[in-house]
Amino acid sequence: RFPHGHSLRIEVVARGHQLDDNDMVCDYKALKMLVVDLVDRLDHAMALNSEDPELDGLKAIGERVLLFEGQDPTTEVLVKWLYEEIAARIAADGTVDSPTGATYEIPKGLELERVRVWETRTSWAEYVGIE
Repeated sequence: RFPHGHSLRIEVVARGHQLDDNDMVCDYKALKMLVVDLVDRLDHAMALNSEDPELDGLKAIGERVLLFEGQDPTTEVLVKWLYEEIAARIAADGTVDSPTGATYEIPKGLELERVRVWETRTSWAEYVGIE
């Protein structure tokens, strides 16, 4: 009913079927680079249903807005959106660049197992893709 914010914690679990030449499934920095811009989009943004009647007013005052098409931005909707975005990036089987210019490989065969978004210390939503 009233706008409010949360300090979210996002947990990403990926898996692989073998270790690479460095005895890792995937470099943690590569995983971080996969999600950093998604986190930036969420940071200090007003998440809204695209049909929210207050949308134009919030945009008019310069509020950062992240829209969810026809859905209220519950934690469940947010975690599904994150899962789908991250899974698509992993499936691209490419590389990601860090702000320092380093390039990290996304290993072939890496799979996104689940994403969990913590709204509070005791409240969270989790999304697991169906294979």
